[in-house]
Amino acid sequence: MRVYDTEGGPVLDASFEAVRTYTGHDVSALGWGTHALAPLSFRGATYSGVFTLLPMLTGQGREHHGDILREAAALVDEGKPRPLLDGTRYPLADVADAHRSVENGTADGKVVVDIEP
Repeated sequence: MRVYDTEGGPVLDASFEAVRTYTGHDVSALGWGTHALAPLSFRGATYSGVFTLLPMLTGQGREHHGDILREAAALVDEGKPRPLLDGTRYPLADVADAHRSVENGTADGKVVVDIEP
């Protein structure tokens, strides 16, 4: 599992424990503070921090930062970013099976649980 953290704090700590062993990578836009990196090390995972406020605070790189945001917005408008979904869809009655697939690492992407009214 790869994680993109936009919250920081305890969410960043939890994301360090959620990444997949060996291939996991955590990217955080709010990674400042004191965080234990041991959960990443124990998984052989990696971390990247992106300080997104720097261009706004200093003015340095502001135009380039704007270019990146415009390009990201265009990709979203084109519908190109798509979540990776596991091939199995679970009915609500089988939610325990869905949870187990995430817990034991057999899920390949986001797990979908269909909730019918």
